[in-house]
Amino acid sequence: MPSKKKTAASARDAGNQRPGQYGTNNRQKRDPNKKKVDPLKLRNITYVDYRDIRILERFLNDRGKILPNRITGVSAKYQRKIESSIKHARHIALLPFVAGGLK
Repeated sequence: MPSKKKTAASARDAGNQRPGQYGTNNRQKRDPNKKKVDPLKLRNITYVDYRDIRILERFLNDRGKILPNRITGVSAKYQRKIESSIKHARHIALLPFVAGGLK
């Protein structure tokens, strides 16, 4: 009776491991089709006020730049409101134009 030879392809399919590797990458990846949750709708915020610095600082990075909505998950309508209120707060000196350590 002829014996079956194990090829590299059959060994890979059997255990999902290639020879010479120590394990597989089983990390869960984020579903690209799944939308991020809007943080403003989550907290029932309908009006973005330029005086509410705690909310506005959430949409700035450590250098003081405004984060895009693909990172924050905010809708386009509220992203425009957030941008205008951040710019308004900067002109009144409630928010810095540049982060403190980068001047």
